[in-house]
Amino acid sequence: MKLLIWTFLLFTNILIAQTNEKFQTESLTKELTELSNKNSIVGFSVAIVNRDSILFAKGFGYSDKEKKILYTKNTVQPIASISKTLAGVALMKAQEMGKLNLDDDINIYLPFKIVNPYFPNSKITIRNLATHSSGLKDSQNYSKTMIVKDFCSLPKKTRKYLSNNWCRKCEDNKDIPMIDFIENIYSSQGDWYKKRNFLKEPTGTKYHYTNNNTTITAYIIEQVTGENYNNFIEKHITQPLNMTSSNWVFEGSISENISTLYANDIPMPEMNDITYPDGSFVTNVVDFGNYLSTMINGYSGKNNILNSESYNVMMSQQINPEFESGIFWEVYSKSIGHSGEHAGTSTYAYFDKENLVGYILFGNTTDTKELQKEEIEIIRVLKKYSTE
Repeated sequence: MKLLIWTFLLFTNILIAQTNEKFQTESLTKELTELSNKNSIVGFSVAIVNRDSILFAKGFGYSDKEKKILYTKNTVQPIASISKTLAGVALMKAQEMGKLNLDDDINIYLPFKIVNPYFPNSKITIRNLATHSSGLKDSQNYSKTMIVKDFCSLPKKTRKYLSNNWCRKCEDNKDIPMIDFIENIYSSQGDWYKKRNFLKEPTGTKYHYTNNNTTITAYIIEQVTGENYNNFIEKHITQPLNMTSSNWVFEGSISENISTLYANDIPMPEMNDITYPDGSFVTNVVDFGNYLSTMINGYSGKNNILNSESYNVMMSQQINPEFESGIFWEVYSKSIGHSGEHAGTSTYAYFDKENLVGYILFGNTTDTKELQKEEIEIIRVLKKYSTE
C-alpha cells in the first residue's frame, strides 16, 4: 500500500511539474508575442539557458518582413560584438596549449611595432587587449572595415543611410588583410596613422572599448597556432559544441534561414568586415544557447572545452575592478556576458552569477527610437519567468 501511495504521489508531482512548465512556456510566449506585435524590432529570437541545457528558445516577428518569412529559433544572423567572447575562449585555449601568455608583449608577435606615442616605453600586453586597457582607439578610419557588396547598385536610400550612419564612403572601402588594416592605423608607417589613435593615459590605467583589440588578438592567435582564426574557432569551439548553424559572415550562409537586417526600417545589404573577429560571427539562439550553457558550466567549476582555471581567469575582473572586464567578457557584480550592435544587428547574452541562468536576445533591427527600451522589456520578461 505504501509503495502504491508513493508511486501515486510521484506520478502526480510529475504531472503537476509538466503542467506548470507548459503553462509557463505558454504564458512567456504570449507576453513576448504581445511585445513583438507592438515594438519596432522586425524580428528576434530569445533563449533562457542554465548550465545544463536550453530551457526555452523561440523566435518572434519576421526574418524578412517583405516576404513574410517568420523569425524562428533556428533563424541565423550576425551577433555583432558578442563575437568577442569567442576571442576570449580562443585566447584561453591558446594559453592552455602553451602557445602564449596573457602577459606577453604584443610586439613579440606582430610584423610591425605598436607603440603609444605618448608613452613610448610602455608595454602593451595581450591582457591589455583583452580587457580594453591597451591605450588603443578605433580611430576615424574604423568604418573602412565594412565591405559592402555591389554598393553602387544598391537603392539610393540605402546607400545614403549607410554612408551617413555606419560606413561613411562605403564605396571607397577596399578589402585588405586584417593585419594590413591594423598596420595602417597603429604603425607609425601606416597610411592612417595619427597620434589621436592612442589614449593620453598609460597602458593599463584606463578602460577604453576598442574593436581592434580583438582583431590584433585574433592575428596573434593565428601566429602562435599556425591556423586561421576562423579554423581555430571551429576546431576548439563550434565543432566540439556541435554548433552546426554557426560560422562567419564572409564564409557564406550555412543556412537558407538567414535573417534580413534592418536599420531604421531600411533593409541592409550583404556586407563583410575586414576585422571580422570583432563582430561577424553568425549563429542562432539554439547554437549560441548551447555555447552559453557551456560557459555557465565552466564558470561553475566544470572542465569542458576549457579547464576550470581558464574559466576562472576569463570570467574574473582583470587589472582594475573599475574596468568591469574579464578576458573579452564583460564582468559585472551580478552578471557576465556581452552585448552587440552593428548595422541591423542588436544582441544581448548574459548570465546571472548567482542563479547561473543565462538570457539571450538576437534582434535584426537597429536605429529605431525605442529600441533600447524594447530590448530591456524583453529581457525583463525572460528574467521574470526564469525566477518564478
